[in-house]
Amino acid sequence: MAETQTLDYSLVGKTSEEAVARGLASATWYSSPMPRDQFRALLERRNGPAVRDTLLWFALLFGTGYWGYLWWGSGWAVIPFAIYGILYASSSDSRWHESSHGTAFKSDWMNNALYEIASFMVFRESTCWRWSHSRHHSDTIIVGRDPEIAVPRPVDLWGVFLAFFAIRSTRNEFGEMLLHAVGKMKPDEKTYIPESEYGTVFFKARIYLLIYAGVIGLAIYQQSILPLMYIGLPTLYGSWLMVVFGLTQHAGLAENVLDHRLNCRTVYMNPIFRYLYWNMNYHVEHHMFPLVPYHAVPKLHALVKEDMPKPYNGLWEAYREIIPALFKQAKDPTYFVKRALPTPSVKNSETEPEIVSVDADLERGWVAVCDTGDLQNEDVLRFERGEDVYAIYRSAEGDHYASDGLCTHGRACLADGVVMGHQIECPKHNGRFDLRDGSPQRVPVRVPLRMYDVKVEDGKVWMLLEG
Repeated sequence: MAETQTLDYSLVGKTSEEAVARGLASATWYSSPMPRDQFRALLERRNGPAVRDTLLWFALLFGTGYWGYLWWGSGWAVIPFAIYGILYASSSDSRWHESSHGTAFKSDWMNNALYEIASFMVFRESTCWRWSHSRHHSDTIIVGRDPEIAVPRPVDLWGVFLAFFAIRSTRNEFGEMLLHAVGKMKPDEKTYIPESEYGTVFFKARIYLLIYAGVIGLAIYQQSILPLMYIGLPTLYGSWLMVVFGLTQHAGLAENVLDHRLNCRTVYMNPIFRYLYWNMNYHVEHHMFPLVPYHAVPKLHALVKEDMPKPYNGLWEAYREIIPALFKQAKDPTYFVKRALPTPSVKNSETEPEIVSVDADLERGWVAVCDTGDLQNEDVLRFERGEDVYAIYRSAEGDHYASDGLCTHGRACLADGVVMGHQIECPKHNGRFDLRDGSPQRVPVRVPLRMYDVKVEDGKVWMLLEG
């Protein structure tokens, strides 16, 4: 029997170089057409839904935790702690995810606070995973580029089984935490985490370890594992539902493709699962349009479902495909599930992005880009001059700005982003720039935008094209 070939999933090997050479790194991905005005409405950030859902989550955590305390010493305590473990170790994954994108709340401090709390609960170092997830969205399931490929090929079936108890992931994350605590980084991490962040990584690793040491010390002092049932052990006994949900995202699907419809799944779920998962079951839609807040993703799905593969009608239907696929990939790493795509939609003026273009030979200087009425408050349009791409903005107060049109981090088109106050948010990685000076305002962007002079005159918006 021929030996099964093992693929190189590291971020510093030959496969990574091949992905770059093939144009798969930070590439342009397929995007479904949709009415522009309706899409803009979905981008509205609100605190209300996430505040409500987060308060309910904390109430359930404290309630089941107290219930477990009351029943501690009895065999019946397994019931409240089973629920507590799911809320702590599984539901924290979706809270971590949405707050990392900065879309759950309108207020950034709320996103950041929830992100730090959920990162600790899901046993992930917050700074490392923020940058890791940014790369995941740049290069989704691109071998040698994506650090978050959960099921590498050939599939390790025993490893998949252990994932339901978070045994290997906990061991690996704890090992990395110890490494960071002594001031060292792994080679893979250096490919996506900026050196300027290393100090923060080391500091947080030490904080995490101190908290765990304190809980272990309390358990020893009390001569009881009860403290560990609240912090530490839930990662082992409560992560199984996160894995059940998580495998539906990408497992068994195509690698090295530039269409999220081929490497992501949308799975219909009941309201309880959707609450626990914060609508991440609409995973194709999320990867294609990560600017849309979790509470608006079902509406997004309704807008684009005609351009999507058939959604899976529940977890059972999804796993009827996933389980056989994983067994096949354990023997044949070239196998993957081929998703049937609908007939390509015809784009029209309502779905095309707003683009203004001028002759590439036009002399530099002041150029009339558009009428003032073409840009509403908190709006953006794309302006092209030959191969040069720019973005023209109107802030919430009605001020106009212009910049280079591509994000300095992932080269995504900023005209597909969202203007919030005096900031533009990148449509790919949710990084933000200040429109007044181009300065980075939210990671992963670090390099400022080049800004251009703008004036409003004779009912038109003018931009100064420099020589």
